[in-house]
Amino acid sequence: MNNQLELMNIQAEVLFVHDHAGRITVINEPIIQPAPRLFWGHTKLGHVLRFRSDLPKVIANEILQIMNQDDKNDKLANVIQILEKDKKMNRLWIGPAYVCLERSTAPGNAVLVTKHNKHYLEAGFASLASELTNRGPFYMVIENDKAVSVCFSARSTDRAAEAGVETLEGYRGKGYAMSVVSSWCRAIHESSRIPLYSTSWDNYASQSIAKRLHFYQYGTDLSIY
Repeated sequence: MNNQLELMNIQAEVLFVHDHAGRITVINEPIIQPAPRLFWGHTKLGHVLRFRSDLPKVIANEILQIMNQDDKNDKLANVIQILEKDKKMNRLWIGPAYVCLERSTAPGNAVLVTKHNKHYLEAGFASLASELTNRGPFYMVIENDKAVSVCFSARSTDRAAEAGVETLEGYRGKGYAMSVVSSWCRAIHESSRIPLYSTSWDNYASQSIAKRLHFYQYGTDLSIY
């Protein structure tokens, strides 16, 4: 198993597209979106920082200087203060980062989405149906002749992939999300890649999935826009 710091570096590579200087440019998804101005992955073994390519070097250098000087709470406040010398913070995202260590987790009734059965996605996940080639492996649970819960590769590289999970309202709390996530993790392991799973601190349902499937939390990641 990779250690916590290695996993956080791998996650950064999965989440974002990097330029030749190691700066992040856009989110690593089919639909291009700007990367955060700062990605900060915190682990017990240290931290991983990624600055967006347009962040002034003087701002980046100031942040680097304080990373080893303050305790965690003061550090975040000071980092935000420094970033706001350039422009006001628009949004902050923070949450736990997990990895699925087991090849087989929970049994379930998820099926692999293919070009032959992707029509089940049309009712509730039409936009994802059009991105099938970029999102695999892609699993779904079918009920009432439609997909009601899905797990897919939200972002991926040849080394790892990050799970994306969605369940239609009215079908939550039935274990469907656990089923699709479990199948997705197994498929990622079988492709000799690392299955990653992250969420926000206020998404309790998503955290519950990670705990029930015995995912290992290797750190916390924070993105500032």
